[in-house]
Amino acid sequence: MRYTTNKLGRTRAIKIDFYIPTRTKDGEDIDPNKVDRIIDQIWPEYQGATKLTGTGYYRPESGKDEITDSYVLSIITTHDRTFSRHLQHFKQKIREDLHQESVLITWHYVEEVL
Repeated sequence: MRYTTNKLGRTRAIKIDFYIPTRTKDGEDIDPNKVDRIIDQIWPEYQGATKLTGTGYYRPESGKDEITDSYVLSIITTHDRTFSRHLQHFKQKIREDLHQESVLITWHYVEEVL
């Protein structure tokens, strides 16, 4: 994996969003404390995070559309050698601990505003 730099030669920042549902794949409510424990394991790897709540719209493999409340944990970091490994680890943890069919994690480069 290589480092990506911006026009000024600085390492580019990446925004990562972890989408964490409030219900299991079986439709049961997830204990918010369980979600907070997972978030507490994720964010220290990145020195900070923002947790938001909102409504998520999802079409699972079963084909039946779902509307559910979700948490979104947003993190700003840099792309380094451990980036992909951390994302895979946290994705698996969320999937197993919160009984999810799938887990959505997105990321994109962001520009630093001076």
